[in-house]
Amino acid sequence: MPNLFKIKQYNLNPGTRRTFRSGSRYHIIFVLRGICQFLETGYSSCCPSDIIFLKPGQTREILASSQKTACRLLCLAVSEESLAALSDATCNLAENFRFAPYDTAVIPGEMRSSVLLRNMVVKLDALKDEEIKLGTELYEKSLFTTFLALFLRTCIQSDQVHQFHQKKMLILDDVFEYISQHLTEDLSLNRLEEEFFVSGEHISREFKKSAGLTLHSYITRARIDLSKKYLLQGLSVRDVCQMCGFSSYNHFFKMFKKECGMTPGEYYRKTQRI
Repeated sequence: MPNLFKIKQYNLNPGTRRTFRSGSRYHIIFVLRGICQFLETGYSSCCPSDIIFLKPGQTREILASSQKTACRLLCLAVSEESLAALSDATCNLAENFRFAPYDTAVIPGEMRSSVLLRNMVVKLDALKDEEIKLGTELYEKSLFTTFLALFLRTCIQSDQVHQFHQKKMLILDDVFEYISQHLTEDLSLNRLEEEFFVSGEHISREFKKSAGLTLHSYITRARIDLSKKYLLQGLSVRDVCQMCGFSSYNHFFKMFKKECGMTPGEYYRKTQRI
């Protein structure tokens, strides 16, 4: 079946850019070689096996960001008519392509099926040069239909991964905000588990990745910073200890000296002399 799709390769020299205009077709662009940047709301870096998806009417710029290595792209263009022609009662390809890829315009190469999709397009592109012509149209149609179905499934998987990461970031933003607003209250892992319906182990692990220090260290430093403000107001050390959420006077005394290199009393006297 002719004209189901069009495939074209592009070579971008180091530091050069190309504008892709999808027109009336969907463009599925594979990064075969090199590093490039894809301009959407900002520049997103794309590596080999990453997939860039353009819907009809979209215009996007791709920059070969490496100053030494050229960037090679493989672009497959498919029309809504082709998608409709290949649809069946179980899957309306044209309708599903209108929604794909949901919240992401770049499908990362670490998705398990990304490399398989790339290899399928490379094979489709090579069919025109094969010497054996027997069953070519049937093989092409079958392979292309399989490619489209797999691409949609990959879009769903990519969106799920994207949403998961967004959810993790949202949770961390909420944790930072919650700590700020409840600094003098119970901020144990058990309390955070109850608040965010996520395991304390998960919160602790993701917090360390994001902030670069443990959750306990972050809370302690924030409470120490708050205690400094109260000390400067002339409040007693014991009152400050209670007001800043420390479990005991000895713990506050120990943590303050560890963080500041001096006791709370020494800190107060030193600041009064300045």
